[in-house]
Order: sequence, then C-alpha cells, then structure tokens
Amino acid sequence: MDSENHTTKASKWNQFSQNNPNTDFQTILENFHTIYTETDIPLVWHPDQYPVQANVLKWMNDLNISDYATFYQWSYENRGLFWGKAISELNISFNQSYTSVLTNSENPDDIIWLKDALFNIVESCFLSEADQTAIIFKSENNSEIKSISYAELFLLVKQYANGLRSENIKRKDRIILYMPFSIEAVASYLALIYMGAEAVLVADSFSSVELKKRIDIVKASAVITSDYYWYSDKKISVLAKVLEAVPDRIILHSNAFSNALSIRNNDRDLLLSDLKKEFSKESIPHYHSAQDTISVLFSSGTTKEPKAILWTAATPIKCGTDGLLLQDIHEKDIVTWTSGMGWMMAPWLIFATFLNKGTIALYSGATTKDFIDFTVNTKVTVLGTIPSVVKLWRAQQFGKIKNWNVRVFSSTGEPSEKDDYLYLMYMNQFKAPVIEYCGGTEIGGGYISNSVLLPNAPSYFNTPAPGGGFVLLDSKKEICKEGESGEVFIIPPSIGLSQHLLNKNHYEEYYEETPTLPNIPATLRKHGDGFAFFLYQGIRYYKSLGRTDDSMNLGGIKVSSVEIEYVINQHPKIRECAAISVQDKNGGPEKLIVFIQPVSTIVSTTDLLKDIQKLIQQQLNPLFRVSEIILKESLPRTASNKIMRKDLKKEYTEKLY
Repeated sequence: MDSENHTTKASKWNQFSQNNPNTDFQTILENFHTIYTETDIPLVWHPDQYPVQANVLKWMNDLNISDYATFYQWSYENRGLFWGKAISELNISFNQSYTSVLTNSENPDDIIWLKDALFNIVESCFLSEADQTAIIFKSENNSEIKSISYAELFLLVKQYANGLRSENIKRKDRIILYMPFSIEAVASYLALIYMGAEAVLVADSFSSVELKKRIDIVKASAVITSDYYWYSDKKISVLAKVLEAVPDRIILHSNAFSNALSIRNNDRDLLLSDLKKEFSKESIPHYHSAQDTISVLFSSGTTKEPKAILWTAATPIKCGTDGLLLQDIHEKDIVTWTSGMGWMMAPWLIFATFLNKGTIALYSGATTKDFIDFTVNTKVTVLGTIPSVVKLWRAQQFGKIKNWNVRVFSSTGEPSEKDDYLYLMYMNQFKAPVIEYCGGTEIGGGYISNSVLLPNAPSYFNTPAPGGGFVLLDSKKEICKEGESGEVFIIPPSIGLSQHLLNKNHYEEYYEETPTLPNIPATLRKHGDGFAFFLYQGIRYYKSLGRTDDSMNLGGIKVSSVEIEYVINQHPKIRECAAISVQDKNGGPEKLIVFIQPVSTIVSTTDLLKDIQKLIQQQLNPLFRVSEIILKESLPRTASNKIMRKDLKKEYTEKLY
C-alpha cells in the first residue's frame, strides 16, 4: 500500500478513535475493519502519545544517536559494547570485576561472557531504597492485599538461605520449586541462588507423572511446594501431586499450617517457615562466575523428554536489559505478568523488575475481574499478559477500565489475534502500546519485540531485541524478501542464549547443520518460529505464524507433537495418532487437532474425545485442550516411516479455509 493512502487511513482512524471516547467496542471494531484491510499495517498508537521519556531514548542520547533504527544497528554490530553498557545501566554488583565483556569463539557454545567476574546476581536485585515496596500480593480467595519491602524481602531471602544451609542443602544441589507465584516463591527462588544451589522451576499445573520425570532428570535433592491454592473458586491441591511423585525431601509452604507432612513419617521434611529459625548470623552469598548455573527451566523439544535448560548467572542481565529497553520499566514502576512460577516469565519478571528497581504486583488465582481490580488498586504501570487471557477479558466484556495506570502492555507466550489486542488497547482508551515479546526459555528473554519509540499495530512486532539479531529464511534457506514468510534463525552472540543443556547435546539441538550465509560469519542458531515481515515507512513489521517444526504452543506452553501422541496412543481403541496445531486465518492461539487411526470402528467420537482429554489432563497438563479429533484409516508417512504432520496440517487448513 502506498504511503499517502496509509497516511489517510491513519488520519481517519485517529480522528475516529480520539473524537469518540464513549464509543462501544463493536462500533470501534467495525470502523477499524472499514478503515484498515487485511493487508494493512493498522497503526493505532504512536510514540508521541507516550507520557514519559523512554529508557532507550536516554541510551540514544548518551550515544549521540538520533533515531531508533540506528540505535538497534549499533547494538547489533557492537555486542560487547552494548552488553557492557547494559551492565553499567543496571548497576550490576561484582565481588570481582570482569576483564572483558565478550570473548568470542567460532563455536557459539564456547563464548565467554564477563571473563574472570565473580558476582551473585541476587545482591544486584536489592539496590533499591530499603523501605520501597518490593512485592504487592493478593490471592483470589482473600480480600487482603499484602506487601513486603525490599529490606524485608532481602531479610527473608537471607533467612531462607541460612536455613537451607543448616538443613544440609549444598552448593549446586538442585531444588525444585513446584508452587504458585507468591512472596514465598520469590524469596525461595532468590534464596537458592543466593546460597549457591540451583533453583529448578516446574509448573504446578503439571501432573505428578510429569513432576516425577523432572525430579529424575535433575536428580533433585528436595521439592519446595505449597499445600494448596485457589483458582476459579476451586481449591487446587499441590501437595497431593508431590506426594505421588515421591521426592527425596519436601519443604512445604503451608497455607493452613496443617500436619500433612506426617503422612511421610520421616524427619527430613519440614515447613518453609522453619527455615527462618536458623537465621543467627549474616548470610554470606556464594559468588558465581558468569558461566555458572543458577537455575534450571524446562522446555519441550521433539522427544518425550523435556529439555532441561540452564540459566547462568549472566542470564538475568538479559531479563533486566529487555525490561529496561523494551517494556521500558522505570524505577518504582509497578509491574505484573499473568504467569505461573514454573514458567520463564516468573524469573524474568523477578529480575526485570528488581534489577530496574521496580515493584512486582503478584496475583494468585484466575485472571478475571478481581485481577483487573487488583491492577487498578495497586496502580500497575506495566502489565504483561498472554493472548488467551486477553481473549477471556474480551469474552467477558469488561469494557473500558476506569483509573487504570497502565503505561505499557506486553504480551508473550503465544501468537495474538489482532481484534483481541485492539480490545486490550480499547480497555485502556488506546493510551498504551502493546509490546509483543517473543523469545524463549533458552534465550532468557526475547529476540523480537516492539519499541515504545515506534508506531504500534495490534499483533505486530516492530524490532529485533537490542543486543541480538535474527534472520528469516525461506524453504530454500535463503533470506526472505518483504511479504514472504520464513523460519527464524538466531544470530549469536547474546547474553541469555543458552550454551548447555543438562540432558541433551546443546550443539546438536541448536546449531548442527544450520545453514551458512555469506554475509553473516556467526553460526546460525535454530529456533523454530515462523514469521512474515512487511516494510512500511522504513520500519519492518513482523507477524507471527506460530511454530515451523513439530512442536506446538498450547496456551503459552510449548509441547512437542510426540509428547501429546505418546499419551493418546495409550488408549486401547487407538492404533496410532498424529497431533498438529492450527491457527485461525487471522492468527492467534494455536488449537490442538488430533488425527486418529482407530483399532476398530468408533461408535462415539464424543466419548473418545472425553477419554483423550482425561489422559492428557492426568499425564501432561490440564491446560491442554483438544479442539477436534479426526478419524482416518491410515496416517501419511515418509519413505522412512515418519508421520507427515505437515501434510495433515495442510489437509486440515485447506478444508478450513
């Protein structure tokens, strides 16, 4: 579309949206689709609406750079300088300083960050004023809003760290956190890092079978957990699943101070509150090198066993830098994200907020109207979420939210739908942009996002993350042209990119047999996301197309087709199945479709669907929902007998559209 035509459309949209403040959303939506066609970049928010000076603008002024595109290019071409400036801006505290920021290597897994440095990242999380609020917390079934200051939280972290040491938890011991996001969860996570253990995050929505699998993978010394919490007016038992997984040791945060641990009949289990009794002297942190592991998180690959991804002591610097430059977190900002403690956005939120001297707002429960009220009452300024939550808000017709202080929205986890995110912006009267944010556990943050210095279009991205880069390659492994779609390959190096896996060969997983490009000397890194890009007024706008491999993203959780199929194939009436995910033509969350080759005639597909859903709920995750099952006499295969899921996806989408 030519520039003049787009300018006219943008002018029409601005006049309509600004001159009709009381218009209902349906009218907004109709006018939106009248003004903008499917091929337009619908710019509904502009940087001149931003109410404060962005952090990235301060950097640009320091560097004497006048436009964002030049700033990003500088960050891409000068990785060492960029990350050195990030470390300085975040005021990272060192026990022993580094001799070089970046020591490059032909093998990206041999790159060294912050050579010779010794530090504990937790110390850098507590540089705010002692009496500033660190966390504001509310649970669904309780009207009380709790808060804890930076000084109080740091004391709790040290108490837990000393208590863990007194209970013979040692440096490099792997301790699983299997609990909802809470003050106790944050303190436990930071305490483990502070005393040199490795905090392992497992989502409490996972079944006991999946928990047991992860206990075995990391050889966990203990599991820190809760007895229960409330979600959608239901009491969710967590401890019961932990007991089924039979860990070596349980450390329980008890909501009821019950005697549930007596079931185990041992003297090794204890209450989390007991750890505070051991605080008799100042706790001493363990100082890590930048390559030392501080945390283990899980991501599914293309086999039944999930990848155990190692976060090093340097990874939080990536979280903090993205939070500073992309989500634009300022000192004393109040930041929230609709995440659980078992997912990467939990530690990301902890480090991105604390390293930038902000306040975390935590809500435990379903993200319904009570959550919205919580964000209003606590004056949240940076609100992170996922598309499925926004879809729920739209379905419940919350409308415009009065007295919202949100300056920036951000979204991650899965592709969003344009109309849903238009609704999100409408809820806040189009005052705030949506910072789309896509990356991964193995990146420590995002590789593509939005900037508050660039025009914002719902469900589009407009910048690679500063300090890193990527290319889109087509099926011939050539760089995509404008309007074409392709697969993402990351261009190392960047702080945050994983360099080791606990249970797999890292180089084989991410670098083996990746294409080489004449103008890019670095070894490209596999990622598996699909994007298309469009150029308008000198800015590249990217649209997510979901996954390009056999993995899928269900409600923000990455899972492989093989994992889904392994569970479903246990059903006695199923000979074999193939699981795929599809998106609506306008994008948005992926839906799980299962093709089934039955053993014999199936009388009721409805009953079979219920059986399959139950299997998935028990063995994988209750959040995974099967949208449809399709019976087939046989499944398409390659010459080497591999199921051709791409053919099944093509068959399904052709019928759908």
